[in-house]
Amino acid sequence: MNRVLVTIGVWLCIGLHYAGAQDSCNITVECRVVETHNLQPLFAVSVYIDEMKREFETDEDGRFQIANACAGTYHIHFHAAGYEHLVKEVKLEANAILRFSLAHINKELDEVVVADERTKIIIQSKSSMKRADITANSGKTLGDMLQGVNGVSVLSNGATIAKPVIHGLYGNRIIILNNGIRQEDQQWGGEHAPNIDPFLANNITVLKGASGVRYGTDAIGGVVLVEPSAVRTMQGWGGEVNLAGFSNNRMGVASAVVEHGFKYIKGLGVRLQGTFKQGGNYRIPGYWAANTGTEENNYSATVAYKRAHFGAEVFYSHFNTQLGVYRGAHTGNQADLMAAIDSDTPRIHTGFTYSIDRPMQQVQHDLLKLKLNTDNRAGAFSLVYAYQHNYRQEYDVIRSNSDKAQLNLTLNTQTMNLNFDHKAIGDFTGQAGIDGVYQENFMQDGDRLFIPNYRSPGVAVYIIERYRFRKLTLEAGLRYDYRHYEVYNPEGNNQTIVRYDFDYSNASGTIGLRHKVKPNWEWTVTLANAWRAPQANELFSAGLHHGSARIELGDKNLQPEKAYSLNFETAYNVPEKLHVELSLYTQYINDFIYLSPGADVLTIRGYFKSFNYKQTNAWLNGADASVKYNITKPLEAHLKASFLFARDIKQNDWLILMPADRISAGVKYTFNISKTFREVFAGIDGRYILRQWRIPANFDMVDYPRPPADYIVLDAEAGTTIILNGHPVYFSVTVMNALNKQYRDYLDAFRYFINQPGTNVVLRLRVPFNFYGLISKN
Repeated sequence: MNRVLVTIGVWLCIGLHYAGAQDSCNITVECRVVETHNLQPLFAVSVYIDEMKREFETDEDGRFQIANACAGTYHIHFHAAGYEHLVKEVKLEANAILRFSLAHINKELDEVVVADERTKIIIQSKSSMKRADITANSGKTLGDMLQGVNGVSVLSNGATIAKPVIHGLYGNRIIILNNGIRQEDQQWGGEHAPNIDPFLANNITVLKGASGVRYGTDAIGGVVLVEPSAVRTMQGWGGEVNLAGFSNNRMGVASAVVEHGFKYIKGLGVRLQGTFKQGGNYRIPGYWAANTGTEENNYSATVAYKRAHFGAEVFYSHFNTQLGVYRGAHTGNQADLMAAIDSDTPRIHTGFTYSIDRPMQQVQHDLLKLKLNTDNRAGAFSLVYAYQHNYRQEYDVIRSNSDKAQLNLTLNTQTMNLNFDHKAIGDFTGQAGIDGVYQENFMQDGDRLFIPNYRSPGVAVYIIERYRFRKLTLEAGLRYDYRHYEVYNPEGNNQTIVRYDFDYSNASGTIGLRHKVKPNWEWTVTLANAWRAPQANELFSAGLHHGSARIELGDKNLQPEKAYSLNFETAYNVPEKLHVELSLYTQYINDFIYLSPGADVLTIRGYFKSFNYKQTNAWLNGADASVKYNITKPLEAHLKASFLFARDIKQNDWLILMPADRISAGVKYTFNISKTFREVFAGIDGRYILRQWRIPANFDMVDYPRPPADYIVLDAEAGTTIILNGHPVYFSVTVMNALNKQYRDYLDAFRYFINQPGTNVVLRLRVPFNFYGLISKN
């Protein structure tokens, strides 16, 4: 640990010595790319600078930033669907703000003055993880990555399984869109993490609050958009290799992507990507956690064709993971369970191993996406079809020798979306569309019962319109959903199949207003309502959730949830100096479905805690705040805070299992040493999680033990960009839980048994490659 701190100190001293000598390479250029005729920002434009050998991509505002540039002349390539590959020569002498207007094929690219027009996909409180943030967290699961977003926490099962919690809501109330497709992978519980490879993502956006109009029923808590970069259709080859090593569980991660734009078929591009990950038992302070290994094998392929007014894309991904479940969570009787809970140390002592034994999970997820898009004078049309196959196997602890899984669940989902974005009519822009879904879930004969077989078709229509007047943008949307469930549930001693039919339908609506008070200050207010039907697990689950080591019992009389939310957000920005965001929200949910701890249950598989699905009326109020301040040009400090007050209205009490308040802060120093060592950085972050004191008055009767104590965890990081023969190589080292703190988290299902992981040193290496220059010589 001392060596790590000394290393960070050396980096800082070197930076102070050299920072003043590199003024000529500290130029920052803010760039924006817009469409020539309507001045709308262009999203996902690929930008490449020959002299830097670096690639950028515009965000949803059409913006990208060139940082730490040296004075000189640069040739910038712009490429986007429906636009020619054009090059612009730019001479940089000082910090600048540039706007480029990009025309359709056969048009010219001109440099113009920056305007402040701003259009977003939807008016909503949101936070994003850019490519740099994702790279800095590479090797982590999607859920763990999202903890860096203010207002997001995780529901976890130890260190290997995590799913996002947005403003206290999780699971079926959070929609995850993977490459534009709603992820359908058996969200039956906290130990069913999203089956997504984060290395696919170029940008991750979290929409906070009810978002049902555009993204569908169930989006009561919010939406997570996992967006890959646009497929390269420019001639040549490109890609990158990512490597990461984690000391705590001796995990290695390797991921690579390669893409190619064809020379003789303009607009055609392909991308291949793959990831391998393997880790053994993780270590808590002083002990190894038994049977907590993990292994992943993922790959994907994309073929895209883009012309001026037409585009097509085929995407396929395969996700395969094997996860060990902490062995000490499965006990044989009540005495063993209480002894495990009361013990300060793990009841099962073990060493390190990569082997994964029972209990464990094996999960496979396949996604096939077909997309067509075209545009004419009326607007832009897109048609997207997707098929998903999710296969989950759970292996219980059994007395006999067998390779058979005790639970085999298959979930097949087909979805289709037809969307139309109409051209601007005066100051109005908008879209309308139709969604369709057909889903089947089935288990194999002989499996232990958990979720019954069911079929579920659904359909929805929506419309969203925006009106812009000077500094105001007004948005309103309406959506209507219908969903049917046909459930076949085995009941009674003879397990007779009983059929149940459920029909759910309702409308969702939203209205939002954004006011850009000044160029650097704006505020947004959003009023929305959303709803969701109870899911199959909430209606019918009746068995062991072995990943979280508990029995869950459903209730087929549950009613749909209806949510009403109000969000206010304001942002103030002083370029290169200060950025402040404040978000206030309130949400009232009728018939809120939640898990309530119940009696302990003895089964032939062991002794487990039980949880029952119940309903109440809930009122959630909270705030997210963040401040980023550049103390000096190279030294940046940041502060984040998130607070939540969740009430059970019927009981006039606090809701159970809600995230505790949290505060995080950190500093980061960035500098250049030479033309070889660029963007050198060192930083330290700390997060303080308060003890959750907002618990029901009868907590001791329904759960044990009480929420764990508050804790502080410190992380440190350092890294640099190394320029080798004109090509950048990115290297970093991160130390998580640098002080090897012993702590437990309230939202971790294993908090009853073991502490969180100890110190984890992570080494990361990213090597991008592009062969633009070779193509230009042909």
